[in-house]
Amino acid sequence: MLIDNKFSKYLIYAIGEIILVVIGILIALQINNASNYKKQRKIEQKYLLLLESEFKNNLTKVNNEIQENQQRIDAVNEMVPLFDKSISDTVSNQTIFKLFSKIFGTSLNYEPSNGVLTDILSSGKLDLFQNERLREHLASFESSMGFYKQQESVANSIKTDLQKLYYKKGSVRNIMKSFGSEFEHQSISENTNVKEIFESIEFENYLLDYYMTIVGANNDNYLSGLKKEIEGILHEIKEDQNK
Repeated sequence: MLIDNKFSKYLIYAIGEIILVVIGILIALQINNASNYKKQRKIEQKYLLLLESEFKNNLTKVNNEIQENQQRIDAVNEMVPLFDKSISDTVSNQTIFKLFSKIFGTSLNYEPSNGVLTDILSSGKLDLFQNERLREHLASFESSMGFYKQQESVANSIKTDLQKLYYKKGSVRNIMKSFGSEFEHQSISENTNVKEIFESIEFENYLLDYYMTIVGANNDNYLSGLKKEIEGILHEIKEDQNK
């Protein structure tokens, strides 16, 4: 009985020691987890600031691209009536050259800044963000860009075909002169009648095809859609920063 009593006390003591050790481990794990959590949140806040800066820049870029593309749309809208000779006769060559410059002067080319986003996605850091909606927006942005780039490629390809047709009937030199460029020598293009291009059915078809693609580029499936995605990302970032 004496031996059994001593063993019972030893067993209770041993169990108590084990419990204390387990409690100590749990406390240490909790402290470590808390420390890791704070570190993760600091890293998250750092990336939120970087993403905010990157996507504010992207918002500025997409707004500029929408505005530039709207100028192309407006130029084509002014050009389409010129296929009616009674209207083209009332418009000066200089006005027509300026319309062409708005169409040919720039191409659809939205290139967002994506260094921070690429780093997050390629390094598997997307899970750093607690906001599920933000993770979804960031993960889908690249695929949305790919979808837009297809439309951009089609529009720019049609624009190239338009330019080739213009080169046959029109004059790049005269477009440059309409904006003040001066040339020392005369050219055969001096006598070019740019209005003759509006007698070409092929040119009209390409112009209208181009019109449909650039109008489409500004709608919700493309540039306007990208703008909404960027605004959504910035909104979610601000929500996280305010927590």
